[in-house]
Amino acid sequence: MTYSLKAYYKHEHTDGGLLVTSAADVDALVDAMLAEPFENSVATLYIQERPRNDRGYPDHELRVGLYPEGKVGSLRYAGNVDGVIGAWYAVGQQSQREEVFYYYTGHDEGYPQDSELPIEDIRRAIKGFLESGGERPASFDWAEWRSDVG
Repeated sequence: MTYSLKAYYKHEHTDGGLLVTSAADVDALVDAMLAEPFENSVATLYIQERPRNDRGYPDHELRVGLYPEGKVGSLRYAGNVDGVIGAWYAVGQQSQREEVFYYYTGHDEGYPQDSELPIEDIRRAIKGFLESGGERPASFDWAEWRSDVG
């Protein structure tokens, strides 16, 4: 099956998001985000073919933060993984920044100090998320999202 996702990272995306259907679209999305002001450095991604919960919301989410200056980004996945519903972040390298944070439509979001990944890994993760139909990208080490972050 072929999947599509909607990406939201600007205020004007609230009415429909940006449609992504291919690896080339993923690259275009990342390139567009890297060119944005830092106030738009987080995208929320949802697979369109996935079920919605009883309130009409997606049953999953991949959040992607990008820090163009450092050529790094971070990933946070929320959903059901092996029967456990929760949220996790991809463990990467220790940040050189005092605080790891990004902005989602102008609102800051903190991430763990060890959550930075090279931009190419971010691209690969989004492509895997799209190809798998919204599964948590498997080629990363994941740690439980802590409530004291973000």
